Amino acid sequence: MKQLRNYTEDAVRVYVNKWFPESDICQCDNCRLDIMAIMLNNMKSFYVVTDKGALFAQMSDFDPQYKVDLMTNMSLAVDVVKKHPRHESI
Repeated sequence: MKQLRNYTEDAVRVYVNKWFPESDICQCDNCRLDIMAIMLNNMKSFYVVTDKGALFAQMSDFDPQYKVDLMTNMSLAVDVVKKHPRHESI
């Protein structure tokens, strides 16, 4: 059965999982998911259904501008979450 996938969500998840532990922000799941949600709301969606579509979408990983967009959006999202965390301070 074919499934609809947002490749941008996959790319954001991989990027955040790689760089989140190195950021100077709370490492809880709430903060991680809030960062991902903010990033996804600020980036263009890229939906795929077929394996061929997924391979095409992965080609964007080699686009320098796409990497800049990921970095910029994560930086902005981290700033927002740091200023307005949705959990009690530890």
